[in-house]
Amino acid sequence: MAPPLLPACMRQRTRVTQPSVAIDQPANGDLTFAGGTPASVRGRIAWTFYEFAGGPYFVVVQIFVFASYFANAVVIGDPVNGQAYWGYTGGIAGLLVALSSPFIGAIADKYGPRKPGIVLFTLLSLPFMAGLWLATPGSVVWAAACIIATSLLFELGYIFHNAMLPAIAPARRIGILSAAGYAMSYAGAMAAFGAWFALPALGLGGGAENGYAQERGAGLMAAAFAVVFLVPLVMMTPDVPRTGLSIGACVREGVASLYGTIRKVGAYRNIVLFLVARMIYYDGLVAVFAFIGIYAASEFGWGQEVAIYGLLIIVTAAISAVIGGLVDDAVGSKTTIMISLVIFAVCLAANLGTGPERIWYVVALTPDEAAAQLPLFGALLAPIGFDRLPEQVFVLVGILGGLFIGPALSSSRTLMARLAPPAQVAEFFGLYNLTGRATAFLAPAAIGLMTQASGDQRAGLGVIFIFIGVGFVLLTFVSEPRRPGR
Repeated sequence: MAPPLLPACMRQRTRVTQPSVAIDQPANGDLTFAGGTPASVRGRIAWTFYEFAGGPYFVVVQIFVFASYFANAVVIGDPVNGQAYWGYTGGIAGLLVALSSPFIGAIADKYGPRKPGIVLFTLLSLPFMAGLWLATPGSVVWAAACIIATSLLFELGYIFHNAMLPAIAPARRIGILSAAGYAMSYAGAMAAFGAWFALPALGLGGGAENGYAQERGAGLMAAAFAVVFLVPLVMMTPDVPRTGLSIGACVREGVASLYGTIRKVGAYRNIVLFLVARMIYYDGLVAVFAFIGIYAASEFGWGQEVAIYGLLIIVTAAISAVIGGLVDDAVGSKTTIMISLVIFAVCLAANLGTGPERIWYVVALTPDEAAAQLPLFGALLAPIGFDRLPEQVFVLVGILGGLFIGPALSSSRTLMARLAPPAQVAEFFGLYNLTGRATAFLAPAAIGLMTQASGDQRAGLGVIFIFIGVGFVLLTFVSEPRRPGR
């Protein structure tokens, strides 16, 4: 795609040799990062609805409902192997996304419009998402295949969606729009949880006695959300025009552009450093949410409580994502990410040290103490299924950690949008997706291997801290562009 028309100050700055520094920042924060006119408020809000559409799959299916069902029921009678097999499934999906994302992103830049890619990959994912209905106990291969195909296709759709961000948001408000998108994702998950809890009223009850219809129905519900809430973006969000190249030419030039970028990687060293840092810490964050429901179900014997716990987490994450966007626009993406990672890691460590008879590793509980209630919060949590002291502590610490997951994720996308050259936005978001997935097969696989080797789910999850810690250290060396008006 030809570079968009830029203000004079930007054209002058693009002649420097370090595109990884703040060369693409518009001086006027009322323009987009591409130097154009932002979308209307209605168009920007419609853009966030695609994340509302995807929230049910990524949160309800992949994290809190189907993941637990897969590990504890589809893999019959062995939650340790169930956690390991779920890890391998996520690893395969991550590898496929990593291999394909950069090429799809580079081709998208040469084609121009983003919405056709969003629609294509979303629609292709629907049969596999709905196919989870057929994932009965014992059908491990079928369930894994559906998850792998859905994850791959949906992630490719998100390359196009992310690439729209710097072209529709005012430069000085890009942080809050990115955060609003994540908040909408959590809002979609909340709405889906409400629909999922209502499934028994439709004759789709949960548990073995009902053939796990409620658990299997999560995929059908997610597919319905995906197709319905795709419509606002298609109808109301503006798109960039076609470049005029044929599909074949887009493929040839896109692949050539990607290889050219890779050959000139030294000129983008600041972006590459961020992508590597994000690759590592993002993998740790995603692994937490992929496995924490499985761990809690095994540790505390939770059933539907896993879904309730997930709902509490995403409610707080949705609120904090918006607040985090405001903080991002005020103090910068890098600072927001780093603070979020530290607090999130502390909360995760505390929860892995909490079990039915202990709190935070060192506080052993007698049976009577474990049956007690927390002051104030206990009375709120007991009616929704968390009636023991260690469970209540686990939930509250998880909520605290959830307050920082939204800002960490939304500010990562914002920082990428600030760093990416305007003419290569989709290509760099393809690389962004690559680095979000390049080690995605490592963390789940490492958790699976450590879990099987140790026979301990807690030890398996301990590898997450390596990913978060290394990513944090690398992020300290990233230079963030100057924000408009600063």
